[in-house]
Amino acid sequence: MPCSTRLLTLLATSCAGAALAQATPLAIEYRDKPPYSYTVEGKPAGFLMERTAKLLKRAGIEPRYAEVPIRRTLQNLQANQAALCSPGLYKNPEREAFARFSLPIHRDRPHVVLAHASVAAQIRAIPRVAQLFADASLQPGVLDGVSYGPQLDQFLATAAKPPLRAQLAPLQLARMVGVRRADYMLIDEEDLNWLRKDPEFAPLPLVRVEFTDMPRGELRYLACSLQVKPQTLDKLNQAIRELVPEAD
Repeated sequence: MPCSTRLLTLLATSCAGAALAQATPLAIEYRDKPPYSYTVEGKPAGFLMERTAKLLKRAGIEPRYAEVPIRRTLQNLQANQAALCSPGLYKNPEREAFARFSLPIHRDRPHVVLAHASVAAQIRAIPRVAQLFADASLQPGVLDGVSYGPQLDQFLATAAKPPLRAQLAPLQLARMVGVRRADYMLIDEEDLNWLRKDPEFAPLPLVRVEFTDMPRGELRYLACSLQVKPQTLDKLNQAIRELVPEAD
């Protein structure tokens, strides 16, 4: 084969490989957490997924979506076997050890306490949220594998009674509080507003309790495996700057 022909063949092969690499969709794993993210007719839905889709389109990144339990997504990020991102995760030092984080894409509203009606008055009499977790007469409940933000996570880790853990979704945990397996749970306003639409939630004997010193709502990010190239994250961050100005 003449040198010129061989060179053209190599160039064509190289360009085809580059085009294929660029066309490879980025895996996007999201959890079932309405109204943030969930699945309708096999497609991602929820306000956070709508925002993520706009960001990916602006960044010129083709996604491949999959609904995956949060604990498995964290395992996949840590295993770093593929290029993948997950929208809506909180950033903490443990996760920063194995994931790259985008600029923030959303800030939560502050958490509230959802208490069993029989202990609502007792909880309302507690002046500070830290004292709630220090009360050994009250049993907290949490969702397993979920972060509530650094300050609340610390309160839960040092609670007088170790939290009772639910494995699935806020409704399951609310049911546990409703039958008083736990006395109270933390929930953000978006989750609570969604739960109120569920006919199974309405009859539960639960009362919403606010604390004036509840930590500010946490920022949510796109968490990406280390397989995601810095250039890809740069494109995502530029899209966030353009579409989510409050993120900075």
